[in-house]
Amino acid sequence: MKKWLSLLLCLVCLFSFSAAALAEDADFLSRIQGTFVELFPVLSEEQYHDAWLNAVAPLVGEEAAEDTVVALLSMCTGDLYGQEAIDAYAANPESMRFNCSYLGGVAKMTVEGSVISGVDADGNEIFRHEYVPMDVENENGFLLYQAADADAGQFTYFAFSPDTMAATWHLEFRYAEDLNDLQSWFEGSYAYWNVGAIAEDATEEQVLSAIHLFATENLSTEE
Repeated sequence: MKKWLSLLLCLVCLFSFSAAALAEDADFLSRIQGTFVELFPVLSEEQYHDAWLNAVAPLVGEEAAEDTVVALLSMCTGDLYGQEAIDAYAANPESMRFNCSYLGGVAKMTVEGSVISGVDADGNEIFRHEYVPMDVENENGFLLYQAADADAGQFTYFAFSPDTMAATWHLEFRYAEDLNDLQSWFEGSYAYWNVGAIAEDATEEQVLSAIHLFATENLSTEE
């Protein structure tokens, strides 16, 4: 029932958008104001397990629902990225997973105006920079931003998918010191990595909506 490589390609861009979204609202950061934590630790909480089963069962059947939920969450909770992931998945393609967590010690990220900042698990600030939009075409439809100062290091460039809490109840993005490292899902220093995030103060309704959308966008009963 599942073509896992095709599913993996869906998971790295969970919901489809047109690049025209940037033209509709050039100031994308204004639409994602707030503080964001990692998405999948929230979606994986035991309290939401029944919600997953309810979302998945109509698509794959009751008997397959439990294993399908485990597989979906597993595909987005890998801990490898970059060359280590490339080598591991080349040796064992069946083990392919995406790392959807923050990198660089970040535990929470905040967007306030045009400033993006991040703190670690103890609340210590790791980065804080003002960002400006970039007018750069890319095949992934990313909304690209660059730090206004020159010492941003790993947080120099952000590449956002056009997801918002209002539209899809989650965010997806990548960041890097070199813009070229953000262009490929399966090659380079950040292969198999794409952050999934959700508002720190997300309501239960928003979490349930994200689960339902994630399941329906990534599952099919077609062979």
